[in-house]
Amino acid sequence: MTKTGLTTGIFDPSDSDFQEISFGEQEYLNRQRELRKLMVRDDIDLLYITNPDLICYLHGFRAGWYKGNAPMRYPQTYGTAIVADSEEIIHFDNPTEAPVLARTSVSTDNRYFSSREAEPNIRFVMDELKRETWLRGRIGIEMSCYLPNRLISEKFEQAFTQAGCAVVDVSAMVREGRRIKSPAEIAYIEEAVRIAEIGHATIRELARIGMTELELFGEVIRAMAAQGGELAALIPIFTVSPYRDGRMVAIGHTLPGHRTIQADTILTADLCGVVHRYHGNVMRGHYMGEPPTELQERYRRASGVYGVIESQCRAGMTVGEVNKVLRHYYESCGLSSEPGWALGYELGLSLPPDWVGEFYFNIDDDQYLDREFKLNMITNFESLFNTSLIETLHWRANDVRLLSRTQPALSVVSI
Repeated sequence: MTKTGLTTGIFDPSDSDFQEISFGEQEYLNRQRELRKLMVRDDIDLLYITNPDLICYLHGFRAGWYKGNAPMRYPQTYGTAIVADSEEIIHFDNPTEAPVLARTSVSTDNRYFSSREAEPNIRFVMDELKRETWLRGRIGIEMSCYLPNRLISEKFEQAFTQAGCAVVDVSAMVREGRRIKSPAEIAYIEEAVRIAEIGHATIRELARIGMTELELFGEVIRAMAAQGGELAALIPIFTVSPYRDGRMVAIGHTLPGHRTIQADTILTADLCGVVHRYHGNVMRGHYMGEPPTELQERYRRASGVYGVIESQCRAGMTVGEVNKVLRHYYESCGLSSEPGWALGYELGLSLPPDWVGEFYFNIDDDQYLDREFKLNMITNFESLFNTSLIETLHWRANDVRLLSRTQPALSVVSI
C-alpha cells in the first residue's frame, strides 16, 4: 500500500479494542442485499456511492473530513462500488483513512489512491472496476449528493461514459433503501432522543441571566457528550430572542453566538441527540422567568397536535391522509390562520453537513400527497406557530409513538 499522505502513526487493523463498529456484520450485509434488490428492480448494474451517509449505512465507514470544500487540487474522489450480481463491495479512498476504515467499517476490500489529484485517482477507479469486470451496463451515481463537487462528478460521469457505460441518477432509489429502520436502528434513535432531553434538562438547570448562548451551549454539549452523545450533523439553532406584543421575535436558523440571556426572553434550542450517527430531534422553547399566559396558551394549542398524531395517524397512511388529519386539528384550535408551519422530515443516520432526511411532508403541500408513511419510518414533526416544538415520531402499524419521555410544552426556567 502506498504511503502517500499516510500519517506516521502505527495501527493494527486486527486489534478488536481499536474497533468501533456500530452494528454486527449481518446487519450491514442485509442492507447491501436490500440495496441490490433495488438495483435489480431499476436495472442498475453498478453503483459508485459517494454520499458519506450512505457509505456509513452500507459498511460503517465514518470520518471527520470529507473534503466538501477542499482545495481544487485535492478533491474528494473516494467512493464505494457495489454491483447487482455479486456479494462483494470495493471501497476506494486515500491511504490516510486506512486507520478509520479499520476502526469503523466492515469493508474488507479497500483500495487506496496513490495521488491526491483527481485524474489519476479516477483512472485508478476505472482500471480496478474494469479488472473486476464491474465496469459495464448502467452505472448509478447520486447526482443530488454534494460529494463529489460538480467538476469531479462530471469527470467521473465522463470516465464511465467513455468506458461504454450509461450513467443514471439513483438519488431517489438509494435514499428509498434507507427509509425503513431496523430494530437496532430504532434503539439507537430512542437513545439519541433521551440524550437530547438531557440537553434540555441542562438548560433548565444551568441557564442564568448574563450567560451567553455559547456559554450555555457548551454546557449542554458537555452534558450530552457525557452520556455518549456524539456531535450532531449540523449546528443546531440555539438562540435567545425577545418576546414582544404576544409573539416571539423570528430567529431563522441562527447559530449560537455572543448574545446574553435576559429575563423575559425565549431560548429556542433545536437539539439532536446522536448515537452511532443516528439522530433524535427534540426542540423546546425555554422561557426565562414567568411566561405570559397567552404564550402558555399558544404552546398548549400547538402541542395538542402530537396527541392527535399519536391516536389518529399510523404507518400505511399517505401524506394526503395525514395532512387532512393535521389540518383539521389546526383549524379546530385556531392556529391554521396564524403565521407558522407544521411539517416533518425523515430522520436517521446522518453525517455533516445535514441531518434532514429525504422524506419531507408539509400540511400545505398540494403535491407529493400519495407518498406513504412506511412501517418503522422515523420522522420528526415541527409545530411552529410562534412556538418552538419538535418531536421525533416512530410510525407503527396501529399508531405513531412519540419517542421523547416528556410532554411537548413551553419550558419554564427559574431565574
